[in-house]
Amino acid sequence: MQDITPELLKKYFEGQCSSEEKQKVEKWFNSTNENVSEDEVFKGINKKSLKTGIWKEVKPGSTATATRRRWFSPLGIAASALITFATVYFVYQSQLPAKSSKASETTYRTIKALRGEKKHFTLEDGTVIHLNSDSEFRVPTHFSDTVRMVHLSGEAYLEVVPEKPRPFTVITANSTIRVLGTAFNVRAYADEPMTTVVVSEGSVRFSGVRGNSIVLTDNELGTFTPDNGKIHHQKTSAAMHTVWKDNRLVFNNQSLEEIALTLERWFNVQVIINSKKQKYNHFTGSYQNVTLPVLMKDMSRVMQFDYELNENKLTIY
Repeated sequence: MQDITPELLKKYFEGQCSSEEKQKVEKWFNSTNENVSEDEVFKGINKKSLKTGIWKEVKPGSTATATRRRWFSPLGIAASALITFATVYFVYQSQLPAKSSKASETTYRTIKALRGEKKHFTLEDGTVIHLNSDSEFRVPTHFSDTVRMVHLSGEAYLEVVPEKPRPFTVITANSTIRVLGTAFNVRAYADEPMTTVVVSEGSVRFSGVRGNSIVLTDNELGTFTPDNGKIHHQKTSAAMHTVWKDNRLVFNNQSLEEIALTLERWFNVQVIINSKKQKYNHFTGSYQNVTLPVLMKDMSRVMQFDYELNENKLTIY
């Protein structure tokens, strides 16, 4: 199972998994699927040491010969419910630097872009992150030797430095995006019905929580909808989806209801639409470094609505 990594097993052991991640790991533990690639899961792991350690931890008594044979397969080890936590423990320990006996926990830092702001920063590997408004990015203080794994809620544009030995993985609430080195945009807001990924250059593997996945390349858009578990993809102009990082606001035939969510994030206001008819009217426009008063004056003229703007509250009639 491609998405089961030592880092994910470590999170499970520490009780830091989301409910979807926990379900994924437990399903893997209970699986006896021989088609799973052990190299994907145990890359960089000393398997002989892992098995020896688990034997010592579990201290098995008399065991049937057929069962013993399963112990000598790393996948058999992981699939056995009797040694679930022991397996996670030794996989975790094997990832620690040899010189660091006390570093038993990975520390994380969280970067937040509040409503009305955007952030730009660089990770330790040189990867550049553009974080959109109302978004949160969680990253280990130091990446492991085998994987670079981060967590995102909201929207970010990532310019990932290529490192073939250490794939870069973005985890959202409903999806996983795995790359070797590329530039792409991820949009995964909790109050929006789907997760979208747009690739500017290179390629990514976009996976939903149900295990289905697709490879996206230059100027391709992938969407995952948790309600039906389906991933769709289509050709697009990546630039249209990433201009936000240059403080450019673009609406492409979007309803006023959809636009309201963007306005709330960009300008840190509460938007109330008192006209049911106006909610479903659509608007197209592009603005650079625009202020909310200027934007509303233009939109109201085109869409024929009245509005009132008081401090942090915008009411549309």
